[in-house]
Amino acid sequence: MNGKCVDRLIGKYCKIVTKEPGEKKATVVTGIVNDVDSEAGFIMIESIQGMCFLNIKTIVAIKPKKKLRLQ
Repeated sequence: MNGKCVDRLIGKYCKIVTKEPGEKKATVVTGIVNDVDSEAGFIMIESIQGMCFLNIKTIVAIKPKKKLRLQ
């Protein structure tokens, strides 16, 4: 995934699917995109579980959500 595409999602609630190399299953993270570091290739996300950093190269899909659902 390109870092320039992700810049538009800052401040929005999103569902992000990532797949690490060597893993069989994908991981889903939902939360608010706080910051994008295109040079380092990381995205900072604030989710219910806490803050997390995702590598841009491992992102398979991003889907913006309209409403914040707390489970």
